[in-house]
Amino acid sequence: MEFQRPKKLLLSVFLLFFMSLFFLARTLYEFIQAPLIPLQSSPQVITLNRSTSAFQFAQILKGKRLIPSTRLFVSIIRIKGLANQLKAGVYQIQPGETAMQLLNKVVAGQVLIQNFAIIAGTTQIKISQDLTQALYLDYTPDDWSEIKQNHPNAEGLLLADTYQYRGGSSGKNLLKQANENLMAYLNSSWQHRAPDLPYKTAYELLIAASIIEKETAIPQERQLISGVMVNRLNKNMPLQMDPTVIYALGNLYTGKLSHNDMQINSLYNSYRYRGLPPTPIAMIGKQAVDAAAHPQASKYLYFVAKGDGSHQFSQTYDQQRSAIEQYQR
Repeated sequence: MEFQRPKKLLLSVFLLFFMSLFFLARTLYEFIQAPLIPLQSSPQVITLNRSTSAFQFAQILKGKRLIPSTRLFVSIIRIKGLANQLKAGVYQIQPGETAMQLLNKVVAGQVLIQNFAIIAGTTQIKISQDLTQALYLDYTPDDWSEIKQNHPNAEGLLLADTYQYRGGSSGKNLLKQANENLMAYLNSSWQHRAPDLPYKTAYELLIAASIIEKETAIPQERQLISGVMVNRLNKNMPLQMDPTVIYALGNLYTGKLSHNDMQINSLYNSYRYRGLPPTPIAMIGKQAVDAAAHPQASKYLYFVAKGDGSHQFSQTYDQQRSAIEQYQR
């Protein structure tokens, strides 16, 4: 009988061990399979820095009440040998996603992807404001310095389009991509431009394109307005384009140009100064570049807004005065 007691004790120890092992395995399985966020909930976002450790990663999840145990999650990371493979960035946790799925996502660097739209006709100031407000983007005004180079400013140096960026990435990368896209299209358009244009460089073509971009949103009118600009430049007439004055006024523009506004002493005021402004006046799309590179031949020297978004074109000043009388007064 005394001999059986150690056997019973040993059996109890083994039974307790296997029960503990079973309980641990079951807990681990449930932890791995359980969704971090219920299916009916909204996604959540977490940010990992380059210095974030496995323990800090687990603390972030525990702090958001997404996992019940920091120690268990860290153990899984270390058992799988992934502690040194965590990628920095912004990650979105989808409803129903498990801890293991999130861990694999972080190891693979599948960060949150965001869209950023550069609207044709917007200025550098507006885009800078939008970049400041962009979610999960590391942006500072110094990010413009690389694309500005030797230009007075970075106005007009981005191609209007929708760009994607990785959550937690630098605004400098986004600006560089938009600038490279612009330069590739601009240089190609410059190489294939119509003959005898009054522009000496691709940058001057870009300046002209920015004025066209601001003058009309009607595709059929872009080449006509481009032709008017070419005609006026060839005759050494001032361009007299309202958007250049509006750009010169900046925050002083109230929504309608007055007689005093037209007198502003700025190189951007194409009523006072002949030739092109010193820089573009807005970001442009491909269609504006196409129009600047391939103007429509005509004898038009003037145009006036009709009030419905379109314009009336005229060959003589008398025709222009009549058009002004008809559509603006």
